[in-house]
Amino acid sequence: MSAFNSSGPAEILRAEQKDEELYERINQQLCGFLLKFKGHVFINKNKQNIFCTSQLLYYALTTLSKLQTLGEEYTKIVQVGKTGKHVPGLMQSTGMILAHVFGDRLIILALDRLVDNVQHNKSITRQAKDQIIQVATTVKSLVPLLQSLNRVLFYWNGSFYTWAKRFFLVKYIYAVPWYHPKRPLHVFKILSVLTAIHLSVLMIMALFKTPKVQINEEEHPSQSIQLDSSCKCSLCLEQRKNTSLSFCGHLFCWYCIHEWLQTNDFCPICRKALNPRMVVPLQNFN
Repeated sequence: MSAFNSSGPAEILRAEQKDEELYERINQQLCGFLLKFKGHVFINKNKQNIFCTSQLLYYALTTLSKLQTLGEEYTKIVQVGKTGKHVPGLMQSTGMILAHVFGDRLIILALDRLVDNVQHNKSITRQAKDQIIQVATTVKSLVPLLQSLNRVLFYWNGSFYTWAKRFFLVKYIYAVPWYHPKRPLHVFKILSVLTAIHLSVLMIMALFKTPKVQINEEEHPSQSIQLDSSCKCSLCLEQRKNTSLSFCGHLFCWYCIHEWLQTNDFCPICRKALNPRMVVPLQNFN
């Protein structure tokens, strides 16, 4: 019998939250560094890639180096393999990290590639194409719920916080021998049930949601509208939503400019001093 006990869900949850806080801080520092050399347009176009890079840097310096993450050190837990007697190997840790960082994006990319190949495959009947595309679209809408489904299982049995750790069988044990705090788990059971109910509602909505029909521009040229540059947000480069006016006279999406001001104190266009109180939402603005 091992002298080390399996860690509880409370410690795992606190460790993951601490790690998320730390690689969010790395992401902010990396965005600040890239802002000086590439500008805000590059950052907004590659926001997801920069965040993934921050995660990879964090886990490369900790897990891949056979070290505890700062969250794991904070809660005194250690990653172990399936047997619970040794730390995960390099291949196992690498696969787990890549699945955690890129897993959802790779699944969605594969589904998009499948839909594209089906649409251009002349040997498939129109009816079969519609069915395949409908199934792929439904699965794609359920991918973001994959992590939530894993959370339901985690709250119930307290074993794997992410689906990547569940797939690669990476568990946690207490780093201190014979340490096993007695804490009530009924709160996590209740949370598991509530999360399952919420997830069921989201899955039903995703399954019955009618996919948007893409209009063929060749058949309906009059419905193909070129977006005027004056209607674009300078941050997200898309049509402005909830248009807001800065004190210096520039227009942005409400969400974009406030997200920008969380890490910067100046206008992204003219670089004048700007804070959230100096941004005004415009009503009925076209």
